[in-house]
Formats: sequence, structure tokens, C-alpha cells
Amino acid sequence: MTEQLIKDVKRIQKCLINKDMSGDEWEEKMEAVHKLEDVVTYLKDALGRGVEF
Repeated sequence: MTEQLIKDVKRIQKCLINKDMSGDEWEEKMEAVHKLEDVVTYLKDALGRGVEF
């Protein structure tokens, strides 16, 4: 299940990155992308400790 969550979050990141935006919208989008990367890191760390979501 955790592996699927990681794939889903990565897919969402890709969709955000591929969306054309500029100015404040671009900055907000990139902030969301970075937060999603933090989620992926958390999930990978948890998976490494044997925690399954």
C-alpha cells in the first residue's frame, strides 16, 4: 500500500510540474511540489522502518 501511495504522490507532483503557471501561481505550485516531496520522503522513511500505510 505504501508503495502505491508514493507512486500516487509522484504522479500528482508530475501533473503539477507539467501545468503552465507564472508569477505567484508558479511559486505556490512549486511550494506544493516541495511539500509533496517531503511526504514522499516521510513515506519512504516509514517504509524503511517497516511501517505500512
